[in-house]
Parts: sequence; C-alpha cells; structure tokens
Amino acid sequence: MRYGVVIHGPEVIDLGIAEKVLDQLATMGDVEATLGGAMGAAALIDAGLEDRVTVRGRQLVSDALVEMDRRNDEVILLNHSKTPASGQAFGRMVVSRVVQRLEVPLVQIDAGFYILWRPPMGTAVASLVRSMRLREAPPTRMVEMSPYRRVISGVEIGENVWMDGIVVGRAIDEVVEVRLVQGELAFTGLEPKEHGIEKVSITDLSRTIIRSGSVRRTEGGEGCLQTTGDRIILIDHRAEDALFRGRDIKAAVSVGDDTTRIATSLLARLGVPVIGIVDGDEDGICMDSNAAEGSVRIVLQPGNDDHLGALVRERIFRGQDEIEYQGTIGELTSKIKHLAGNKVRALVR
Repeated sequence: MRYGVVIHGPEVIDLGIAEKVLDQLATMGDVEATLGGAMGAAALIDAGLEDRVTVRGRQLVSDALVEMDRRNDEVILLNHSKTPASGQAFGRMVVSRVVQRLEVPLVQIDAGFYILWRPPMGTAVASLVRSMRLREAPPTRMVEMSPYRRVISGVEIGENVWMDGIVVGRAIDEVVEVRLVQGELAFTGLEPKEHGIEKVSITDLSRTIIRSGSVRRTEGGEGCLQTTGDRIILIDHRAEDALFRGRDIKAAVSVGDDTTRIATSLLARLGVPVIGIVDGDEDGICMDSNAAEGSVRIVLQPGNDDHLGALVRERIFRGQDEIEYQGTIGELTSKIKHLAGNKVRALVR
C-alpha cells in the first residue's frame, strides 16, 4: 500500500501529530508526505522532519490532494483546527474544490476527530485513528467554490484576517464574508485595514489563501539549517516567501513591521540575518521572536516604512528584488539608515 499525507499548517507538526502519523503509516506501507506554506516548513525544520516531507511553497491544499490521489492508494489530510466547526469548514472547502477529481479514499485527521471524505477507509488508517482515539465527524455537504465570494468561519472576534500573507482587517464577527465586486474587495464582519487592502491583488477568491489569527498558534523547537551566499533579497509585504527565497543568501532587507517579524522568524531557521525597516504599527500576527545573529530593526517615525522601502528598492536594489552584495551587514545597515535621514528613531538589535 502507498499512503499520501498532505500536511496543513505548523500546529499539527509542533504537537508531534505529524511525526506519529508518518511513523505509524510507515510500518504498514510506503509513505509520501507533502506540505504547503512557510510556517509549516519552519515547523518541519524545528521538528527535524524536513527530510521526510516535500515542501511545495504556496501550493494550495486542494492541489496537493489531487497530486497525492494520483500516486497513492489512500490519502490523509492532516490538520489541527482551532475548533471542530472550523476544521469541518476547512475540510469541506478544500475537498469541494477537487472532489470530482479524486479516485482513492480520503480521510481528514484533525484535532480530536476525523472525517472520511471519500470511503472506504483502509485497515491501516482505521487502526491509526483508533490509536489516536479520534471520534468520527460526518462529512458535510459539498459546496460550489465561487471566485467572487468566500465565507471564513471559526474566526474569533478581534483576530486579524489576512489574505495571501497580508493583514486586511480585524474581525468584528465570528463569521467573515469576503466578496469581489467589480475587481474591488468588500467585507462583512470585518473592520478593514485600508493600508493592507491596497497591497493585495485578488482576481479569484477561490484560490486565495485566507486565514485568521496568528501565523503559528503553537510553539516548536528552534531548528536551524545554515546557509551562506552573496545575495541580499528585498522582502516587501510577502514575508512568507522568505523561507523559499532564503537559501544561499547573505541577508534580507524587509519592509513593514509584520513582514519583518515573520521574515526574521523564518530566516532564523536558515541562519540568515534580517535588516528590518519598521515604524511601530505591528498587527501581532507572529509571536515568534527568533532571529539570526546580526539581525537589526531600523525603527522610523510613524508612517515612514513604505517610503524608505521604496527608496531602498530604487537606490540600493536598483529596482530589483535581489542583488549581489560583497559588503558587510553593518555597512548595508548604515546605507539604509543614511537614506532614512532624520526619520530614524532607533536601531534595535
């Protein structure tokens, strides 16, 4: 038997569930595992599992399910939701996208329960869910995914909601609805953050990654894969790409408070220092304070991080997203500080 495992999010890795599932299935057949998303990739490094799971960057879970379905006899979707309702809603959403393309059994293993989305369940997986003492939750009715409307359930009031890695507002209801109306985003149950909304470019809500809360709700270890190089990359509001761009680089320059927090956390796993351009308007979606040696934040007067980021892109990166750089991190920090002029409040190391 061949088992395909699709891992969603870092929590199921941090809690040791992913390793247990992989270990037990490996005693009963061949196992292939995949994961999409940077925080999950960071969790793999922390748990020492990076050699057992293939990381596919920003691959959608639904696309990964189809790939695994083609190559395996049974597929397991691993998730750890905030609530049973949100776990069922997540499973329904991703399975609805591809249910007509699936051919082998599919079971979702989640926080205290499992859902058999496509029967029958094989002997090995049935033994696995029994050993984990999971209760069975019924599969809910499939829904037709719309490119123009999404409902996000299981949201906690006060949580940040973010789309493709950018915070677009704060929840004021437990259900948030997003609509795309003549190319413009409209929200219900959300207090919008215009500064974030103007940075996203959405044409199809059915393929947009939308989440609420923090980027990583659980804590893992502090794994590190050392990497070196002469390139410096610029990270401008797409922080979760940092881990995939960060191999064989010397350092990164990041623009924005949340972007810097996330990029610094991720690149700490590669031993890559980050020069962060911030101005104190962090939304608090990342609680991880890990940082590689040499990391520094250039703290500006409020409202100036984007302006300085644009100057850095023009003057230092010559309009590009990365450059070859032979100087030291301290020299680069001094250059950026000089461009900021009297807008600098502090350097925080």
